[in-house]
Amino acid sequence: MTVDAMEYFNSTRHIILYYEDLINNQKKLMEVQEFLWVPLRDLQSRQVKIHTRPISKQVENWLDVYNTLKGTHYEVFLNQPDYPSN
Repeated sequence: MTVDAMEYFNSTRHIILYYEDLINNQKKLMEVQEFLWVPLRDLQSRQVKIHTRPISKQVENWLDVYNTLKGTHYEVFLNQPDYPSN
C-alpha cells in the first residue's frame, strides 16, 4: 500500500513520516517544519503516557493474543519495548 501511494504521488512534494520517529527524535519535528516551510518553533507535546504496565498485563486474554500472533508476520509486535516516557 505504501509503495502504491509513493508511485501515485511521485510527482508531488512529500515527506515520509512515522509516528515512532516523532516520539523518539525531537529533531524530526524540526524537519517537518522545514518541509512545510513554516517558521521553526520549539514544539513540545503535552500528551502524557497513560498506560504504565506492559501490554501483557493490560490485555485480559494476552495468552490467546500471543499464541495467535506467534509465527505470523505480526509476531514482531509482541515484544516491542514501550515508547519512552517524556
